[in-house]
Amino acid sequence: MSEAPAVPTSLTGQLTRSLLCLVGGAWLLTAALGTWHARAEISEGMDSTLMDSAARLLLMAVPAAELPWAPAGPDDHHFYQLVDLHGRVLQRSPDAPAQALAVPLAAGFVDLPGWRVYSQRHATLPLWIHVADDLGHRREAMLENALSFVLPLLAMLPALALLIRWRVRRGLAPLRQLAAEIGRRSGQDLSPIAGTAVLPAELQQIGASTNHLLLRLSEALDTEKALAANAAHELRTPLATVRLRLHQLLDMGLAPAARAQALSAEQALLRLGRRAEKLLQLSRAESGAALSSAPVNLAGLAGSVAQEFWADADLLERLRLQVPEDCDVLALGDFDALAIVLRNLIENAQRHAPGSLIELSVEAPATLRVRDHGPGVPAVALACIPQRHQRRVGVGYGLGLSIVATIIERHGGRLLLQAPQAGRGLEVRIDLRPAGALGPG
Repeated sequence: MSEAPAVPTSLTGQLTRSLLCLVGGAWLLTAALGTWHARAEISEGMDSTLMDSAARLLLMAVPAAELPWAPAGPDDHHFYQLVDLHGRVLQRSPDAPAQALAVPLAAGFVDLPGWRVYSQRHATLPLWIHVADDLGHRREAMLENALSFVLPLLAMLPALALLIRWRVRRGLAPLRQLAAEIGRRSGQDLSPIAGTAVLPAELQQIGASTNHLLLRLSEALDTEKALAANAAHELRTPLATVRLRLHQLLDMGLAPAARAQALSAEQALLRLGRRAEKLLQLSRAESGAALSSAPVNLAGLAGSVAQEFWADADLLERLRLQVPEDCDVLALGDFDALAIVLRNLIENAQRHAPGSLIELSVEAPATLRVRDHGPGVPAVALACIPQRHQRRVGVGYGLGLSIVATIIERHGGRLLLQAPQAGRGLEVRIDLRPAGALGPG
């Protein structure tokens, strides 16, 4: 089983995600560095608070026998103990433990499970004070500081994503305009893209290269069209001369074998003449020459072309014409060009469905149908038939439908090929612009 084609990713989406990740990453890195710095500042500030609290409490400290009450701790996150040189608790805050803290009687900081303790000796009395700070309180303060960095980012992230996407889309607008201009170019319009000089510097090279490529394609197509037209035109006179000489030889009463060879040569010349005429038609259709856009009576057009083929006794019975009897079907187009279309379709049906019925019908509002009942065309080949020289893929429709496709495209119409029955026949449907339509179809 074949894999499904990959869905192309949006350049706007890629840039938006990349910029959002970069901005968010830079913000998070800044938040991490700020949190690390704030953690040190918070610890230093709280340690300073412990030292100040110890100093103030020592000023208030007296032996327990002289002062039966003990001052309260600095706040809910601190407690203190006043101990003698033997480690006995003389005074303490209401929330302090009754037993002396297991810290040495030395000035400085000591970390206990859940607490950071600062110890200091009285300046004149044989007393030590231990002031403890809750480490959980410190962690909460550090967490609040970190959230103060991160929460604004999380809150602003959706708005930041929309802002970045809007700015990226605006920045890529010239690229979308350039892509749209390139997409509008076709075999009928290879004009240079205007305004490349005002594009951003990164796109100017693309615009200049695209214009150079369009110029080379235009020159190549012009050369091809001129070569095909000139070759087909130059072949007309020698082909007519050779056919005239063959007719003269046939009138001279050749032997049966020589006559058969001459007749075979005449058929080959007829095929070559038809191919030259097709090349001329294709060159004219692709030349860009203006086609008229006047109301064309499709019933009259179909009847005029059918009359040409009914002159052939073989097609008199095979070609059937169906037109509406109660209304005129009018389409905007060029009568002569549309006549070439019908001639090519009928000739293809005559050649590739020998002996079968050929139906030419006109339908409202502006539709032409040509259907044969021959061997048909494989479904996979239907899309390829209008391309040039499809004889090599086993379909055998050559230039005829390529001419038809080119003319219908220049009329702003639609060409649809389908097999009405599985494996039997080919139907070509042409939808043109009704005579009341405005603008290209």
